[in-house]
Amino acid sequence: MTSICWKSAVAWSLLGLMFLLFALMYGPVPALAEESHAVLYEVTEDMYLKDAAGKFVSSVVPGGRRTAVAQLSGWAKLGTPLCPVWVKLIAPKVKKCTVNATGADDLSLATGLGTLAGSYSVVVQGDNDVDAPEFVVMTGTFKGDADLSLSMAAKAPIGFITNGVATVDGPDGKPVASFKFTGKFRLPFAVDEVGRYHRPRRELDAYYLSDNGHLRTVKDHERSLGIPTVRLEIEF
Repeated sequence: MTSICWKSAVAWSLLGLMFLLFALMYGPVPALAEESHAVLYEVTEDMYLKDAAGKFVSSVVPGGRRTAVAQLSGWAKLGTPLCPVWVKLIAPKVKKCTVNATGADDLSLATGLGTLAGSYSVVVQGDNDVDAPEFVVMTGTFKGDADLSLSMAAKAPIGFITNGVATVDGPDGKPVASFKFTGKFRLPFAVDEVGRYHRPRRELDAYYLSDNGHLRTVKDHERSLGIPTVRLEIEF
């Protein structure tokens, strides 16, 4: 659902300064939101480029757009809209709910602005204790506005979701409730031995930019098949 468009060497050489300026603009607020209501990671993504007429193209063109479909997985805190307390009636030992989602975005390559939408499922441990949580207890859909302008302009590896609205499906599959949310994307990046910033590589050290401008190492569980993943922090 996200993409870093830091392609030129000049952009990379300026990123350290850009990160500092970003931190100064937004102030010293808490670092990576480990206590976010929910955190999802982009496990896979299929991306396409389109021209102004909506036709698929093989490279960036004036007035073009990027569309992508991503598979995400992560967790939500107990007592949040994505992990209601009634889940404990089904899984008494649950402390967090696992959330799987499929999301599609449509972004302007000129502005980095666009929309996203998709569906999600909330799962808990089923009858197989050695497998990952897979028993579905809730499903729904979501949509919102996406802003990847900072990352696509090589200013900071950060993106935002605003005006987010999610629905909760009833037994018949029709929405029975809804809730609002916001989100923040953190795109991973690498730093070489002389302090230059690069795209992250499989199995090598990578970092997220925290809200206070510090770098936080991407942890092992934040990788997909060894590749650092985009982190999405959700607040309700």
